[in-house]
Amino acid sequence: MAQPGWVQITPFFGVSQLDLAVAFYRDVLGFAIWSPGGGYAYAERERVGLRLLVLDAGAPFPPGSSHAYVDIADVDGLFAGWEPALRTFPAERWGAPTDQAYGQREFWVRDPDGNLLTFGQGIGANAAQWDYRA
Repeated sequence: MAQPGWVQITPFFGVSQLDLAVAFYRDVLGFAIWSPGGGYAYAERERVGLRLLVLDAGAPFPPGSSHAYVDIADVDGLFAGWEPALRTFPAERWGAPTDQAYGQREFWVRDPDGNLLTFGQGIGANAAQWDYRA
Protein backbone atom coordinates (compact mmCIF):
# COMPACT_ATOMS: atom_id res chain seq x y z
CA MET A 1 0.00 0.00 0.00
CA ALA A 2 1.36 3.40 -0.96
CA GLN A 3 2.11 5.75 1.90
CA PRO A 4 0.61 9.25 1.86
CA GLY A 5 3.11 12.01 1.17
CA TRP A 6 3.10 14.20 4.25
CA VAL A 7 3.97 17.76 3.31
CA GLN A 8 3.54 20.07 6.32
CA ILE A 9 1.28 21.05 9.18
CA THR A 10 -0.52 24.39 8.98
CA PRO A 11 -2.37 25.31 12.16
CA PHE A 12 -5.43 27.55 12.15
CA PHE A 13 -5.23 30.75 14.15
CA GLY A 14 -8.57 32.32 14.98
CA VAL A 15 -8.47 36.09 14.47
CA SER A 16 -11.00 38.82 15.12
CA GLN A 17 -9.95 41.17 12.29
CA LEU A 18 -8.35 39.69 9.20
CA ASP A 19 -6.82 42.95 7.96
CA LEU A 20 -5.06 43.54 11.29
CA ALA A 21 -3.77 39.94 11.42
CA VAL A 22 -2.61 40.03 7.78
CA ALA A 23 -0.75 43.29 8.36
CA PHE A 24 1.04 41.82 11.40
CA TYR A 25 2.09 38.57 9.72
CA ARG A 26 3.07 40.29 6.47
CA ASP A 27 4.59 43.57 7.64
CA VAL A 28 6.15 42.58 10.99
CA LEU A 29 6.99 38.87 10.59
CA GLY A 30 7.61 38.83 6.83
CA PHE A 31 5.10 36.15 5.80
CA ALA A 32 3.71 36.07 2.26
CA ILE A 33 -0.09 36.26 2.30
CA TRP A 34 -2.70 34.69 0.06
CA SER A 35 -6.29 35.64 0.80
CA PRO A 36 -9.20 34.50 -1.37
CA GLY A 37 -11.68 36.39 0.81
CA GLY A 38 -14.40 35.06 3.06
CA GLY A 39 -12.53 35.85 6.27
CA TYR A 40 -9.60 33.55 5.44
CA ALA A 41 -5.93 34.07 4.65
CA TYR A 42 -2.93 31.77 4.31
CA ALA A 43 0.38 33.09 5.65
CA GLU A 44 3.61 31.36 4.60
CA ARG A 45 7.30 31.90 5.20
CA GLU A 46 9.76 29.33 3.87
CA ARG A 47 8.21 25.98 4.90
CA VAL A 48 6.00 27.37 7.68
CA GLY A 49 2.33 28.02 6.99
CA LEU A 50 -0.47 29.41 9.16
CA ARG A 51 -4.13 29.63 8.30
CA LEU A 52 -5.83 32.77 9.57
CA LEU A 53 -9.59 32.54 9.97
CA VAL A 54 -11.98 35.18 11.29
CA LEU A 55 -13.88 33.65 14.21
CA ASP A 56 -15.99 34.97 17.04
CA ALA A 57 -15.53 34.32 20.76
CA GLY A 58 -17.93 31.33 20.66
CA ALA A 59 -15.84 29.34 18.16
CA PRO A 60 -14.12 26.07 19.16
CA PHE A 61 -10.76 27.90 19.04
CA PRO A 62 -11.64 31.59 19.48
CA PRO A 63 -9.24 34.39 18.57
CA GLY A 64 -6.20 34.37 20.81
CA SER A 65 -6.39 30.72 21.86
CA SER A 66 -3.91 29.14 19.43
CA HIS A 67 -0.21 28.34 19.87
CA ALA A 68 2.28 27.10 17.29
CA TYR A 69 5.91 26.14 17.84
CA VAL A 70 8.27 26.84 14.94
CA ASP A 71 11.69 25.17 14.82
CA ILE A 72 14.32 27.62 13.53
CA ALA A 73 17.96 27.08 12.56
CA ASP A 74 19.08 30.49 13.92
CA VAL A 75 16.81 31.84 16.64
CA ASP A 76 19.09 34.74 17.52
CA GLY A 77 19.42 35.81 13.88
CA LEU A 78 15.66 35.73 13.32
CA PHE A 79 15.01 37.65 16.52
CA ALA A 80 17.66 40.27 15.65
CA GLY A 81 15.88 40.96 12.36
CA TRP A 82 12.51 41.36 14.05
CA GLU A 83 13.61 43.08 17.26
CA PRO A 84 13.25 46.70 16.03
CA ALA A 85 9.63 46.06 15.00
CA LEU A 86 8.84 44.00 18.11
CA ARG A 87 10.09 46.80 20.37
CA THR A 88 7.23 48.96 19.04
CA PHE A 89 4.75 46.58 20.72
CA PRO A 90 3.98 46.26 24.45
CA ALA A 91 6.25 43.90 26.43
CA GLU A 92 3.42 41.37 26.86
CA ARG A 93 3.40 40.80 23.07
CA TRP A 94 6.94 39.32 22.78
CA GLY A 95 9.87 37.87 24.68
CA ALA A 96 13.60 37.83 23.83
CA PRO A 97 15.54 34.59 23.23
CA THR A 98 16.10 32.57 26.39
CA ASP A 99 17.80 29.22 27.00
CA GLN A 100 15.37 26.69 28.43
CA ALA A 101 16.23 23.80 30.79
CA TYR A 102 14.81 21.33 28.23
CA GLY A 103 17.51 22.11 25.66
CA GLN A 104 15.87 24.77 23.51
CA ARG A 105 16.65 28.44 22.96
CA GLU A 106 13.34 30.20 22.36
CA PHE A 107 11.60 33.50 21.88
CA TRP A 108 7.90 34.16 21.50
CA VAL A 109 5.56 36.61 19.79
CA ARG A 110 1.82 37.21 20.21
CA ASP A 111 -0.24 38.40 17.25
CA PRO A 112 -2.83 41.21 17.66
CA ASP A 113 -5.42 38.70 18.95
CA GLY A 114 -3.01 37.03 21.39
CA ASN A 115 -2.28 33.86 19.40
CA LEU A 116 1.17 32.65 20.41
CA LEU A 117 4.09 31.76 18.15
CA THR A 118 7.17 30.30 19.85
CA PHE A 119 10.38 30.06 17.82
CA GLY A 120 12.96 27.57 19.07
CA GLN A 121 16.34 26.07 18.29
CA GLY A 122 17.94 23.03 19.91
CA ILE A 123 20.96 23.82 22.07
CA GLY A 124 23.57 21.67 23.80
CA ALA A 125 22.93 17.94 23.48
CA ASN A 126 19.49 18.72 22.02
CA ALA A 127 21.02 20.54 19.03
CA ALA A 128 22.57 17.37 17.63
CA GLN A 129 19.20 15.70 16.94
CA TRP A 130 18.02 18.38 14.48
CA ASP A 131 19.18 18.75 10.90
CA TYR A 132 17.91 22.17 9.86
CA ARG A 133 19.31 21.90 6.34
CA ALA A 134 16.45 19.73 5.08
